[in-house]
Amino acid sequence: MNEAVTKRFLLYFRLMLLVWILIANAIIHVTGLEYSWLIFLSNIMMFTLEGDVKDRFVTVELGGLVGLILTVIALLSITALTPVLGSFFGFLIPLAVVLFILIILHPYAPKVLNNVGFAYLTVACIDTTALATHLPQFFITFIVGSVLFNGVCVLLMKPAKALAVKSVQKENA
Repeated sequence: MNEAVTKRFLLYFRLMLLVWILIANAIIHVTGLEYSWLIFLSNIMMFTLEGDVKDRFVTVELGGLVGLILTVIALLSITALTPVLGSFFGFLIPLAVVLFILIILHPYAPKVLNNVGFAYLTVACIDTTALATHLPQFFITFIVGSVLFNGVCVLLMKPAKALAVKSVQKENA
C-alpha cells in the first residue's frame, strides 16, 4: 500500500472499529454479559503486538487462554500449598512456577507463552473470588467473545482496504 492508501485505510478501519466497538458494547450492555474485559483486553493486546494480523490473532487467543489456565493452576496450587507451607511460601512457589513458565519458557513457545498470557494472569488475579465462582463463564466469555470480536476486527480490514484503494484511485483520477 502506498502512503495515501495507508492513511485512508487507517481512517476507514478506525471508523469501522469504532462502530464495531459501540455495537459490541451495546450488545454486552443489553444482554448483561459480565466480564467483558476478557474480550476487550484481547483486542487491545491484538493491536499492540507486532507482525501479521492473522499471526497476532492466534497469539492473542492462545496466549490469553494459557494465561487463564495458568491462573487457575496457580490458584489451585496456592490453595493446596498454603496450609502445608504457610501463606508466604504457599503463595510464592506457585507464583514462581507460573511466572517461570510464562517468562523463561517464552522463547520456546512464543505463540502460547507471551505477554498476553501474563496480562490475563495479572488481571484475572484482581478478583480471584469472581474467577473461582464463575470459572466456566470466564472461559466461555474469553473464548467465544474474543474470537468473535477479534475475528470481526480482522474481517473489517478487507473492506477498509478496498474502500481506501477505491477512494484514492477516485481522487487521483
